[in-house]
Amino acid sequence: PGVQIKELIPAENPDYLFIRLLIQADARPGTIQIRFRLNKQVLHYPYRLLQRDSSKNRVQGIGNADFIYLAMPDRFANGDLSNDVIRGSQEPFINRDSMFWRHGGDLQGIRKHIPYLKDLGVTALWLTPVQENNQKRVSYHGYSITDHYRIDPRYGDNALYKTLVDEMHRQGMKVVMDIVPNHIGDGHWLYQNPPSSDWVHRFSSFTKTNYRAPTLMDPYASAYDKNLMQNGWFDTHMPDLNQANEHVARYLTQSYIWWVEYTGLDAFRIDTYPYPDQDYLAKMAQDILLEYPGIGLFGEVWDHGVAMQSWFSGGFKSKNTDSRLPSLIDFQVYFAMQEALSREAGWTEGVTRLYYTLAQDFLYPNLFSNVLS
Repeated sequence: PGVQIKELIPAENPDYLFIRLLIQADARPGTIQIRFRLNKQVLHYPYRLLQRDSSKNRVQGIGNADFIYLAMPDRFANGDLSNDVIRGSQEPFINRDSMFWRHGGDLQGIRKHIPYLKDLGVTALWLTPVQENNQKRVSYHGYSITDHYRIDPRYGDNALYKTLVDEMHRQGMKVVMDIVPNHIGDGHWLYQNPPSSDWVHRFSSFTKTNYRAPTLMDPYASAYDKNLMQNGWFDTHMPDLNQANEHVARYLTQSYIWWVEYTGLDAFRIDTYPYPDQDYLAKMAQDILLEYPGIGLFGEVWDHGVAMQSWFSGGFKSKNTDSRLPSLIDFQVYFAMQEALSREAGWTEGVTRLYYTLAQDFLYPNLFSNVLS
């Protein structure tokens, strides 16, 4: 009761069918039996509608009082030797002598070091992506996801990740999940067998992004450069997702909401924020904040110039963006601090650059919300 199939949408690829469910506000938890008929075969899929979790201390968000610690799970601590090598994976070995291969770190290793993090004064733990990266090589960092709903088995499993979040909360600490809406790994099943030809951006030959974020707001930028910036691939093994495709957009956003509800995590760090479709990112933030008003969201804008950086948080309004991003990583302060500590003070150099950088904070709509690195 309270749930009905609103629409069936055939996909370009006959292996897929999109089902749009209408779930009323008063629908109760239960199982919806969905039946698929393929010729004479009938397939049953039990779709579970679960009770939302309103437990205390879930989805706390982050703020100025938080000290965020960044850790790469594969390189932090190995707490479970049994998952170092997973049979059938594309990278079935570890090699601690190489910076590019797996080293064996996992979620169990992080759990064992929660007291260490607490002693450091850490209040929030940000892990590089923990979802499955079943790639042939160089996937230790986690940014070439091959399954959005599965923790990489070399780190543990979904239940263990939820346990980590629960234990961090019991210690008065928070957890930040790193999400990657811009691209996936080329081992992802949605790239190997996509629902449609426009699921990712395609070119006649491999075409890499030009990494030029200013093309999005530059009044003199060419359409060619802007297209290359947003639609070119981040790397040879990282297909660029087409978030303008409504099914791609819905798939990504729903996966992020699912992780919040399943685990109670506190914030999302959004990878390579300038590169995805900006209209999608604004809608994604709006949808997530509608479900979890207190969640933390901060984007990675690793580029140059305070005005350009502030543009992505809606600090400089233009027809190109209606950003709902409440916070971003303040790389401009980071760059200025580097110079302040390494160069003699001058009219604009050295510590003076830090002053000029901070003086431009008026460009941000929420100037005290940025994450300092």
